[in-house]
Amino acid sequence: MQDNSAPALKVEEALITEALVNRPNRLPDYQGESRALAALAQEMASNPSGVLPMLAQLALALCSAGSAGVSVPERDGAAARFRWRALAGELAAEVDRMLPGDDCPCGVTQERNTMLLFDRPARCFASYHAIDPPVREALHVPWRVNGKVVGTIWAVTHSEARHFDAEDARLLQSLASCASAAHQLTCALTDAQDAGHNLAQQVAERTRTLQNINTKLHNEAAQRKQVEDALRVSEARLQAAISIETVGVLFFDLDGTMADANGAFEQMSGYSREDLRAATHWDRLVPLEFLGITSRAVADLATTGRTQPYERQLIRKDGTRWWGLFAPTRLSGTGMASKCAEFALDITERKRVETECVDSEERFRALVEGFAQAVWEADAHGQAALVSPGWSDYTGQPGEEWLGEGWANAVHPDDRAYALRQWKDAIAAQRVVNAEFRLHVATGGWRWTNVRAAPIWNPDGTVRKWVGMNIDVDDRRVAQEALRESEARFRALADASPALIWQFDTQGNTVYFNQRCLAAIGLTSAQLLETGWHSIIHPRDLPGFVSRVQAAQHDHCAFQSRLRVKLKDAGWHWFETCCAPWLSASGEFRGHVCVSINVTEAVNAEDALKEADRRKDEFLATLAHELRNPLAPIANALHIIRRGVFPADSAPILDMLDRQVHHMVRLIDDLMEVSRITRGKIGLVKAPVALADIIDNAVETSRPAIDQAQHELSIALPDTPLVLNADRVRLTQVFANMLNNAARYTDTGGQIRLVATREGDCAVVELSDTGIGMSADQIDQAFEMFAQAGRPAERSQGGLGIGLTMVRHLVNMHGGTVEAASAGPGKGSTFTVRLPLSQHTLADAHEPPTATARAAKPLAGKRILVVDDNRDAADSLAMVLSGEGAQVRVVYDGAAALGALEQSVPHAMVLDIGMPGMDGYEIARQIRQSPRYASLQVIALTGWGQHADRLRSRMSGIDSHLTKPVDFHTLIELLLAR
Repeated sequence: MQDNSAPALKVEEALITEALVNRPNRLPDYQGESRALAALAQEMASNPSGVLPMLAQLALALCSAGSAGVSVPERDGAAARFRWRALAGELAAEVDRMLPGDDCPCGVTQERNTMLLFDRPARCFASYHAIDPPVREALHVPWRVNGKVVGTIWAVTHSEARHFDAEDARLLQSLASCASAAHQLTCALTDAQDAGHNLAQQVAERTRTLQNINTKLHNEAAQRKQVEDALRVSEARLQAAISIETVGVLFFDLDGTMADANGAFEQMSGYSREDLRAATHWDRLVPLEFLGITSRAVADLATTGRTQPYERQLIRKDGTRWWGLFAPTRLSGTGMASKCAEFALDITERKRVETECVDSEERFRALVEGFAQAVWEADAHGQAALVSPGWSDYTGQPGEEWLGEGWANAVHPDDRAYALRQWKDAIAAQRVVNAEFRLHVATGGWRWTNVRAAPIWNPDGTVRKWVGMNIDVDDRRVAQEALRESEARFRALADASPALIWQFDTQGNTVYFNQRCLAAIGLTSAQLLETGWHSIIHPRDLPGFVSRVQAAQHDHCAFQSRLRVKLKDAGWHWFETCCAPWLSASGEFRGHVCVSINVTEAVNAEDALKEADRRKDEFLATLAHELRNPLAPIANALHIIRRGVFPADSAPILDMLDRQVHHMVRLIDDLMEVSRITRGKIGLVKAPVALADIIDNAVETSRPAIDQAQHELSIALPDTPLVLNADRVRLTQVFANMLNNAARYTDTGGQIRLVATREGDCAVVELSDTGIGMSADQIDQAFEMFAQAGRPAERSQGGLGIGLTMVRHLVNMHGGTVEAASAGPGKGSTFTVRLPLSQHTLADAHEPPTATARAAKPLAGKRILVVDDNRDAADSLAMVLSGEGAQVRVVYDGAAALGALEQSVPHAMVLDIGMPGMDGYEIARQIRQSPRYASLQVIALTGWGQHADRLRSRMSGIDSHLTKPVDFHTLIELLLAR
């Protein structure tokens, strides 16, 4: 007995209907269900009053319940009560038990009009306290007539081990529709029988009391009205019975005439009542293959008035077929004149499910036989109980050895503990097994297998046995291992690569970044995958890159792009990005793989090269301009001389020629000088020197340019001399260049100021002007090669844009610095030079030696051989040397030079280098091979003036190397030195 002292629970606390969905379902037994429905249909046709007890028996059997029953409501005054009209199972003795409607599961089920599952209902229903054995679970399903709940069909368990599932719920719902039909049919037949009996009694009574007919007419009329009312009620109930939506009813004669049908049959067949009455014979609805079973049923009806329920197909009006379970019965008449009724249930869906189950079973069997190497069974405890031929064939293990847990002996020793643990855990948890391990195979060696096993359940929810299979997955495991190694190599290479490597899918979403990429950008993988690559690309480069990506994704092709990317230093860096299509093993397009290389330095170098190229072009144009300027007066002077109109005072013309030639020489020398300085090819001859002397020399050099532009030059030097350890000539170049620049870039009548001071151990020289000034960009580029501030085209004292480059290098070589400053265009410029002071005093400084006076004919008595393939250059040089008193012989090639030496050995030979045939180097080498010419002075006079050219001259035996156009004083000094 149950504990009645437990506190009552609310109904909601006992309801567990949702558990039906979550519990494992047992497999449907469609054959058993078909047999049950056939028996029910037969009972409905032959004994309607026995339908409800049969429903209870069927619910008990199909649901494997402890008890089952059918309840109907009855009114006891105002209160509703439920009677257990039919019972089966352990509570069968409780039939006709009455329960309060407001204190039983039936009442809740009727009220909510839905299926309900109760857990230990006695906890909330006092009427269940006395029920023995106690109810563990109660599954109630309402059954309806014309949409109104008129009763419940239910099943209960008395065991803790039995739990209802969704299959039980489906079965009860199926039986509920039959309960509705049975109830209506029973009521209708009962009412009809009662009405007939009453009518017979009334007729007999009227016969016996004819003599009192006049006095009883009133009573008879009333009684007749009651009978008619009863007949109408009976007819209404019968009509309600045949109006059930799930049970079709067809009225027909055995001769083939169809008389009537209910709405359910119309719905099933697609024919209306009128269509059925118009049909000449019911066999028009029966397919040929079902005419035999139909004819046997007709014969049974003709002889016995009944037949066993049977299944067949009928043809709908639209030509399609439907499956039905049919239970016919004879209503009246005999033989082929019998009037019959046939009950039909549409089982098309059930037949479809059965067919699908058969197909599924066949597919599963084919799949297992095609893929599995072994199929086996184990008992409920996981012990192999039956020999598996497939296992023995695959592993080579004898059948008797595999029984129990002997199968583990075929598992690789390293995997054995894992395999046993997986199996035992699954047995304990009653869950599906899915594991992989190595098995010994009959052919020798070990192969990977995938084992899958599942439990087969008993109706009471316990495991009956286990079914499993083994599938050889060795090839897949090997391929997976190779793929893992390949991926590991790729990631190792990607992470070790100096490039940024990343991937995006077909939608343009990033899916991978290598470690170098993450380190460079300064974001985590999660952050980058969330924000995507759009967030790190420069806004100006993003639209173009997106267009290229979209086009490449559409065409599945590679592409290349240069764009700026923001790195973790918050700066934008240029990257060259190359992307290739990313394809799967089957060739399916998966996206793109991209490699990005930081080319910021290359881009900057490229920009610098472009700028240098621009400056070079500007320099060449300037060089052409500067060379043409002195050539113009030289050409004018030559024209005057050629016309013979040479003025009496020729000094101005000669001075002009000398000045322009020296200007051209200075331009060329400056160009060669800056090349040697910037490449570190010159050395400094340092000595103590006063800064004031250097500035005086520079002013003297630049004075013509300053005076010509009418500038005012002011100089401020400290009273205490500033002594430098410096190369006097080179620093003179520095300040002369700075003064020339100030004069060149200052409008006529400007002011130039030079101030020298001492700051600590440094001498500071500040040169400022009121010239055109410089912008910030021009200040940054002021000391770069070929850089020039913009100047008006009329300013003729131009330069090549190399002076300040030479200034910076020479100052740096002295350990100093030079800086430029300007308040802006039109506001002048200031250049500041800082040079380290020397520890020497003014007494240590000395003036350079001055040139001594030279005789009017210094080369008198000198024999000189001039060799040059340029006849004008050779002849004009001979004229100059002859004018200085020398005896000069001129030849124009190497062979002639060697021939002239054979005839007479001069004191000196002035030799061109770049001659066709035998060049100057070869001539010098041949001369030095003969002792006869040991005293011969060889001087190279050439247009080649690089350091390598001078070195090659020394190696060929040339004594001195001069460049054209030559400084004649230097040449004469060399000739006089020997």
